[in-house]
Amino acid sequence: MKKQWLALVSTAALMLTAACNGGVGGGAKEGTGTSPEEAKTKVEDRKAEITFYLTSNNITEDTFNQRYGNKIRERFPNYTIKYIMQTNSQTLPGLITAGSVVDIIITSDAFTPIFITPYNLQYDLTDLIKQNKTDLTQFEPSTIELQRAIANGGIWGLPFGINSASLMYNRDIFDKFGVPYPKAGMTWDQVYELARTMTRSEGGVQYKGLVMSFQHLLYMNQHSAANVDAKTNKVVMTDENFRKAFLNLARFYQIPGNELPDNKYALASQTDAWGKTKTAAMYASLSGAPAEDSGLNWDVVPLPYLTEKPGVGPQATTQYAYLTSLSKDKEAAFKVIEYLAAPEYQKWKLENGMGFSALKDPSLNGSYGKGNPFLESRNTKAFLPEKYAPATIKSKQQSAADKENYAALEAYLTGTDVNTALREAAERLQKIIDTDSK
Repeated sequence: MKKQWLALVSTAALMLTAACNGGVGGGAKEGTGTSPEEAKTKVEDRKAEITFYLTSNNITEDTFNQRYGNKIRERFPNYTIKYIMQTNSQTLPGLITAGSVVDIIITSDAFTPIFITPYNLQYDLTDLIKQNKTDLTQFEPSTIELQRAIANGGIWGLPFGINSASLMYNRDIFDKFGVPYPKAGMTWDQVYELARTMTRSEGGVQYKGLVMSFQHLLYMNQHSAANVDAKTNKVVMTDENFRKAFLNLARFYQIPGNELPDNKYALASQTDAWGKTKTAAMYASLSGAPAEDSGLNWDVVPLPYLTEKPGVGPQATTQYAYLTSLSKDKEAAFKVIEYLAAPEYQKWKLENGMGFSALKDPSLNGSYGKGNPFLESRNTKAFLPEKYAPATIKSKQQSAADKENYAALEAYLTGTDVNTALREAAERLQKIIDTDSK
């Protein structure tokens, strides 16, 4: 089975790129770089050279061609499709300084302030959208609303992919203890009680009721609470909504037997209990199937709801295809972006298990992994919610914010009251932001 690709990029790559400064280009509209003679030919039929840059690590040229390049070349046989792989010695700011032209950048909403705006690579697609009669209503509304918020009312990129969070469970553990499986429509309070029930010691084995990717669940929380106010650049971790989101997750680590090892958060301690030792009954994280050879007898249900927000799932994290201000042929590059976001390509991507679609057509995401017995026997529709919580604009310092979330969690679990833990974390994060803005 072709492995599913998650949209999020590694923190290490983000920190590396964020440390670099400078850039050229701009967000203003400009000519498309085509001659009058070329303009007479339909955009998709003329010759064009389009260069891609992906902010994900470890996307080799072969992988790029498998996921994107070959399909684009089939659709646009006159286009030359090139790919620049991100490496430690080949970063985006380095390419810009060297005068390289990058037409399309694929990155997530969270990393737009890392890879796009610091180098003035944003370009408003509004006129091209009108010119091509691109239907923005075909996308999950929150992905367009978020893009307009990021672009100050404009559109810099089209939604290419989406991900959210869900709740997976180990059927074997539930069967072992004769407890009914989790089901759709459960609240967080109900899942908390279920986690308490499933946390137990049996035959010298400590079973955990629920493990999680704390970073991602807090990042996409259903309260739509962010660490930082995007308008003021002020840390808001002490706000009531953020406090509620934090406590909703932290309480699971206070269940006897379900604690963090030494009260220190490490994602490995969570994922190992789920996929390696298989001692976790439930796992809440970014949506995505375990490896086919994992040996897990798993299934999935939607992430539980907040009691006060019935039916509202987590926020989406959206992957956008951005047309850069550097592009010399914006009309041709836009055609490629439009194709990647359209149903034809998105259906192919889904059926091959390469990620989820930002299109709102529910039948599309129902085709995820179609024809693969490993996935057909699972409730894969539950990987994405029917309704997303409003998405928050993420800070340029999101990596630092994540670290402070962990620090607050560890302080709280070792006896610091929640208000003090969040206040101290907020103060440290604000210093980082203020220093970075000087």
